[in-house]
Amino acid sequence: MDKFVLIDGNSLINRAFYATPLMTDSNGRYTNAVYAFLNMLVKMIGDVKPAFMLVAFDRKEPTFRHEMYSDYKGTRKPMPEELVPQVALLKEVLDALGVCRYECAGIEADDIIGTLAKKYAYETVIYTGDKDSFQLVDGTTSVYFTRRGISDIEEYTAYNFVEKTGITPKQIIDLKALMGDSSDNIPGVKGVGEKTALSLVSEYGSVENLYANVSAVTGKLKEKLIDGKDSCFLSKTLATIDTNVDIPLSVDDFKFDFPFKSSAKDIFAKLEFRNLLKREELFANENGEEKAVDFKSVNKVELRSEIELSAVIKSDKIALNTDDNLSFYTYDGNEYYLKIRENFFDEGFDYSDALSHVLPLLERNDLTVVVYGKKSLLKLASDNNVKVNADIEDLLLIKYLADFSGKEETLSDVISYYGYDKTCPAFAIADLFDKLYSKADDKEKAIYRDIELPLSSVLYDTEREGFKVDKENLDYMSQLYTEKCNALLEKIKSVAGENVNPNSSKQLSVVLFEKLGLKHGKKIKTGGYSTDSEILEKLVGEHEIIPLILEYRKYYKLLSTYIDGFRPLIDRNGLIHTTYFQAQTATGRLSSRKPNLQNIPVRDDEGKEVRKLFSAKSNDRILIDADYSQIELRLMAAFSGCEALIDAFKNGKDIHSATAATVFNVSLSEVTPLMRRKAKAVNFGIIYGISDYGLSESLKISPKEAKEYIEKYFATYPEVKAYMDKNVEFARKNGYAQTFLGRKRFIREINASNYNLRSFGERVAMNMPLQGSAADIMKIAMINVWRALNERGLKSKLILQVHDELVIDAFISEKEEVRSILTECMEKAADLKVPLTVEVKESFNWYDCK
Repeated sequence: MDKFVLIDGNSLINRAFYATPLMTDSNGRYTNAVYAFLNMLVKMIGDVKPAFMLVAFDRKEPTFRHEMYSDYKGTRKPMPEELVPQVALLKEVLDALGVCRYECAGIEADDIIGTLAKKYAYETVIYTGDKDSFQLVDGTTSVYFTRRGISDIEEYTAYNFVEKTGITPKQIIDLKALMGDSSDNIPGVKGVGEKTALSLVSEYGSVENLYANVSAVTGKLKEKLIDGKDSCFLSKTLATIDTNVDIPLSVDDFKFDFPFKSSAKDIFAKLEFRNLLKREELFANENGEEKAVDFKSVNKVELRSEIELSAVIKSDKIALNTDDNLSFYTYDGNEYYLKIRENFFDEGFDYSDALSHVLPLLERNDLTVVVYGKKSLLKLASDNNVKVNADIEDLLLIKYLADFSGKEETLSDVISYYGYDKTCPAFAIADLFDKLYSKADDKEKAIYRDIELPLSSVLYDTEREGFKVDKENLDYMSQLYTEKCNALLEKIKSVAGENVNPNSSKQLSVVLFEKLGLKHGKKIKTGGYSTDSEILEKLVGEHEIIPLILEYRKYYKLLSTYIDGFRPLIDRNGLIHTTYFQAQTATGRLSSRKPNLQNIPVRDDEGKEVRKLFSAKSNDRILIDADYSQIELRLMAAFSGCEALIDAFKNGKDIHSATAATVFNVSLSEVTPLMRRKAKAVNFGIIYGISDYGLSESLKISPKEAKEYIEKYFATYPEVKAYMDKNVEFARKNGYAQTFLGRKRFIREINASNYNLRSFGERVAMNMPLQGSAADIMKIAMINVWRALNERGLKSKLILQVHDELVIDAFISEKEEVRSILTECMEKAADLKVPLTVEVKESFNWYDCK
């Protein structure tokens, strides 16, 4: 989906002004705010990659809010004289860059932004330093809030808003109605502050409901609310953004060129912004071609009939674009568009009709088709009853290997990033695929051909099969966990002596650290103190409220994210179909969404209970679960060549007990459960480059003792230390780490001057070859299992991959053969110095497989 960025110009140039020292050009003109704003702008374009953008400004004229309340914004200080001319200068620069801006007498920038955010069905990102825009957050609109300066940005989305604030986006209006807003001089209810307002909004939901039940409020607060009722509702009107103002602009007005036209250099030179001028990637080439892509050679041809379409589809290779409109490039310089008609009487095709003419091409086994997203194409073909016989090449996957950006990207994002013409998407797919495939080295090409490309077919089939949800158990667990949350909430309120939302860091901070006086950590940038789980865990034993909060949050997350979160995702057959993302992690691991089954907690009993919701599809089937045993530790032994570890794995020893015996200098029979637990933490910690402090936190021991454990470990297994050091040095020299098959992860931080960044880079360099290699092995295993099931004509299906685990929904009559396939394919996925072992379990319910 295309992205639309809306920027509050006044808000951000104010932030920019105060965040940077005064700066002037050689003529004495102040430029610091404009310079900082432009740096924010180019960073935002690089991060978000918007297709559309608008910068909104306020004007001096009064608005309808001033007519309702003459003192609206009456306490604002005048703009600093050094900033006043920079606002006009910024507008001049935006015009030169081709970035759309808009302002209108009587309309605030918030209302412009609110109207546009609601008008268009794009993924919208609002950049602002004003919390008023929080009320606009919804499923397609996020707010990037500048906290200090313009580089410290906090993202508010529909998925994290309640967790961050304790209330919903719309309730921001009710909050301001009660507490007022000093920055806009909105009065609110006299005597009601933020803490009380948050509590009231959390309890009653809205000011309308609060006043309908005001008799339930007691004491002076009730008097304040009754006396301030008119002011409250006036304040709510003042705080509500108008999302229906008349804006005489079309979507074409919001488009912009990036890289900027070379003429943009003139304005930067005029303002003496030398550092921006040095960044050649910001500007198109002098001849107007962006990144030397020749679009003039592409002839765009519109097809209006089936006859015209039939006449051109004779090529043995095409690039196909199915986003928005159908188009294909035939490698002869022509990009063909199928004209999609708007009504029955127009020439052209209905979209579904167009698909019915184009997709059957995929049934040709003499055709190669280049696309962006093979898995998506397989789904589209299946939905239209088309069997894919053509060879499919995937730009998404070769880009993942040869030029991974670290972010989720649509085809539109990729086209913009590489400077292609958005009106020639199929040509962009064809040309960019060829360039990136040429850029990939032989190992990356092998991973693309042998792993990623076939895996996309496996993932499509796995998604289509789905996982059966036990609806009766879902209802039971929903009721159970709701009751647990409600009971814990009442206990928390009782202990706190007031209403408090345990999910609101702000409210909880006040109760724990101000009212109860518990020891707090550092202040967070949004005010108050952190109340994350790490902080709360340290406070266990300090007050009875702490374990209640931790328990509540655990149950609430399980309930909201998983148990109740699953409900809208269940299809009419009682199945959940997770969506796998093959090209989003730096290590090569898969990720999934809707739902994210890979994040189901398994470390505590309650988290494991979620697995009880999943079962085999029918009584004649059974779930067979195969899990690699300590695969990353085995890889560490094999790659480091550590004979002691290799011997332990070859002889089936308990590696954690073996490590404990060596580190603590005792015999295996003398290893206690505590020793084994510590050794296990060290074993897995070493894989992730754990620090003395990190291990001390994990084991609840002193950093000194943790350091001794790590030193003993490396003294016992010196080859492991040498291997880790070698990985760091390789990354420092080459700028990347790689798996045993050659998958790369570039690590910019590895040579950073900042200690924390450099340390992070070193940890990544230590871990990526292990975690990434484990991911490669799992992908190979998935492909081999899927092929074996199909080649043997079995009806049992692969339905889930999660971390080091595969799950098959197997017919009971086929279970022995399926167990054998899983064991053989997973254990033989790689030939190493140590055996890969798999633990296979079966049950009707997923929980009982563990």
